[in-house]
Amino acid sequence: MLTSMFRKTLVVYMSVIVLAFGALTFTLRLEIEHFLAGQRLQVLNQEAKALLPILERVNGNPNSYPVFHDVVSRYKQVDNTTVNLLLVRDSGLKRVQRLTDRLVSHSDILNVSAVQRVLNGQPIQLMGPFKKGIRESRLTVGLPIFSNGEVIGALFLHTPMQELEMGQVTQIILLLAIPILFVSIAVLYFISRRFSRPLVQINRTVQLIGQGHFQERLDVNSRDEVGQLALAFNDMAAQLERLETMRKDLIANVSHEIRTPLTSVRGFIQGILEGVIPVEQQHRYLETAYQELNRLNTILNTMLDLSAIETGRIAIDFKPVLWAPVVEDVLQRVKVRAAEKGIHLQACSSDESVTVWGDAQRLTQVLFNIVDNAIRHTQHGEIRISSAVQDGRLNVQIRDTGEGIPEEMLPYIWERFFTGSASRSSNQERSGLGLTIVKYLVTRMNGHIDVESAPSCGTTFTLTFPIFSSSTYS
Repeated sequence: MLTSMFRKTLVVYMSVIVLAFGALTFTLRLEIEHFLAGQRLQVLNQEAKALLPILERVNGNPNSYPVFHDVVSRYKQVDNTTVNLLLVRDSGLKRVQRLTDRLVSHSDILNVSAVQRVLNGQPIQLMGPFKKGIRESRLTVGLPIFSNGEVIGALFLHTPMQELEMGQVTQIILLLAIPILFVSIAVLYFISRRFSRPLVQINRTVQLIGQGHFQERLDVNSRDEVGQLALAFNDMAAQLERLETMRKDLIANVSHEIRTPLTSVRGFIQGILEGVIPVEQQHRYLETAYQELNRLNTILNTMLDLSAIETGRIAIDFKPVLWAPVVEDVLQRVKVRAAEKGIHLQACSSDESVTVWGDAQRLTQVLFNIVDNAIRHTQHGEIRISSAVQDGRLNVQIRDTGEGIPEEMLPYIWERFFTGSASRSSNQERSGLGLTIVKYLVTRMNGHIDVESAPSCGTTFTLTFPIFSSSTYS
């Protein structure tokens, strides 16, 4: 069974090379046959020319026949050459009785037209059967026999073509083709093994990663397509490893964030039901429980928003939205928290009437998440929201004087579950999803978001949104 890439590749390569060698062998065989036939015809022609003077002597002196017979016998033994004569005029050759076994008649010859050319004084060379009743393919050379300037007959020398096919040609092809074929198969084996080895390694690494071993990586030993695939795979594995780490951090953080308010609320309610908390203090404890439930509701809503984003169920209701009320609404919602930490909130705008094209609820969510994040990571100082129209778009900068973000973390702040340094206080609500949702919403509303930050120097988020125009959004 061809169950591996190596076997499939090797079989395909071997099939191609065998077919190629088959075609090459067939072509080479024909060419060698043609070459050897040409060489053999030249030998036959030389032998025929050597026999003509002897025949002339036999024609004048029949006693010279033994010389002719010896030469013909030698040709037969050395080259398997047979001799035939076709006599058409009275001559001394007809009176030589011992030539009778060499004579042929017109009725026995297959290619009459070729024989006629010889009788007209032209030499010929033929490939194929010569006499009726003998279908063996032969090489034939024919020369005219002259006497006193007239053609008195024809001399034919034959040699079987079978000897060329089964002897020299086949032997040469086998001696050349078989070693080359084995060497080619060996080379293809090692090449196929080399090509398939990285794929086998990739398959093994994929299985390990599927089992949770996200630290596995591939060795990159080339810069070809397989090497590029290995690099891309390593990048993917690194992202999966980072995502898995973030997921584990999320589970730990969310578990803590959910457990803390639930434990507080359960304790407060239990204290009230059991009468441990005095009646005059129950209202204060209920307010605290309400705040904890709001905190829990915020975490759950964030998780639901991410789920809606991932499944494509989140909807954007595009309308003209005044930007100034959005900023005012967010500042009202965070001013208590900012005051508790002694943070000064400030907003300024170059145009209070600027209108953007977006979803009012989602715009508020984006700005709130960024400002809330700034308050969380700012211990003192101020948070400033600056809005201005530039190049036909609203440009918003949210600048804080907080702890900042290390440069090596900036590329990852938009990723899911990223919460930054583990040294940040554990009592902060951190799911690592806020900025992921912010970037998605900004992009969906045809906006752009960027960030600049440095440790101990604060952070600046820059938002740009398209300004509403009745001509553009009619």
